[in-house]
Amino acid sequence: MSANTETLETLRHLVRAVREDSAILDAPSMKFFKDFLVDDLRATIPAPKPRMVDPAADDAVDDAERMVAESDAPLEMGPDAMPEELSEESENAALEAKRKAADAASSGKYDVAIEQYTIALKILPSPLTYAKRAECSLRAKKPLAAIRDCDAALKANPDSAKALKIRGAAYRYLGKWNDANRDLSAGLNADFDEHYSEIHKKVLSVVHEAHVREGKRRAAKEAEQKAELERRRAAAAEAARKASEAASGAGSADAGATGSAGGAGFDPGDMPLPPGMTPEMAAKLAPLMNDPEIKTAMQNPKVMQALQSMMSNPMSAMQYMADPDVGPVLQKLMAAVAGGGGMGGMPGMGGMGGMPGGFPGGFPGAGGFPGAGAGGSSANDVD
Repeated sequence: MSANTETLETLRHLVRAVREDSAILDAPSMKFFKDFLVDDLRATIPAPKPRMVDPAADDAVDDAERMVAESDAPLEMGPDAMPEELSEESENAALEAKRKAADAASSGKYDVAIEQYTIALKILPSPLTYAKRAECSLRAKKPLAAIRDCDAALKANPDSAKALKIRGAAYRYLGKWNDANRDLSAGLNADFDEHYSEIHKKVLSVVHEAHVREGKRRAAKEAEQKAELERRRAAAAEAARKASEAASGAGSADAGATGSAGGAGFDPGDMPLPPGMTPEMAAKLAPLMNDPEIKTAMQNPKVMQALQSMMSNPMSAMQYMADPDVGPVLQKLMAAVAGGGGMGGMPGMGGMGGMPGGFPGGFPGAGGFPGAGAGGSSANDVD
């Protein structure tokens, strides 16, 4: 590119910038150029056009001043499709209307620009013309009109980067941050623009903060739910513990009342003994009820079944002696009654006098002793 070409390109950029915002001529560095235009060329500098509210680019503007959705009637739209044939006169009218609209927009006369773009759209609709009218509507603080025009532009051309950026900005000024982020991201990816990039930065910061807040809210809710679950589990465990203690207390009271618990205060003379069982035998068996092994064994259905069987058939004791669960319990009971020297009268062990092959009057548990049988306490009641 030659030096003259570069100079002309720079000048074009300057003219375009001045048309967009004549306020740049008030900058001290531009005084020479403004003096040239006014003094030498006798040019008239238009008043700076109103600035579009842009909290992203100007931190002094509070976000509470974002645009309010207008209540104006929707603008007239062009036909759904371009006419197949267009007279030269109509085409020229559309071109003239677009020229007037561009001039009005560059002077900040957005209402006039909107009117002229409407004329052009009714004659010769196009995605670009809709996007330009949308931009004027947005600068006139009519975001809903801008969104409708961008929708029309994108319907005809889904890849219109200009329409995406303008609609994204309109959503941003309405506080619809996620919609704004979607459109601005797509539009800027297709055609980067510094102005809309600044708007997008604000949108991204708000979306990010919203995601952080939502993450914290979810974490707090999950922690609250977890704490509530733990509280309920603890309450259930405490209720179960209290119920167990109450049941144990009731069992101990029942056992003491019937003389079946064999505790420290057990007195054989306080309870009716099974027929043939002497107070001495009951006194020897009673302390065993506090033996942890015996207490645990009494909870075993297998042990209870063995005791029941031995009451009806004392000879069955022999088969249970070899059982690893039942044998040790029987040995302890027999040793306690026999004073450690066996149980006279029981088959294979000398027996116990007064009952063929077993305890006189029945095995402990039948007739009032804990373990089994009618009239006695259940093994589960012994604690």
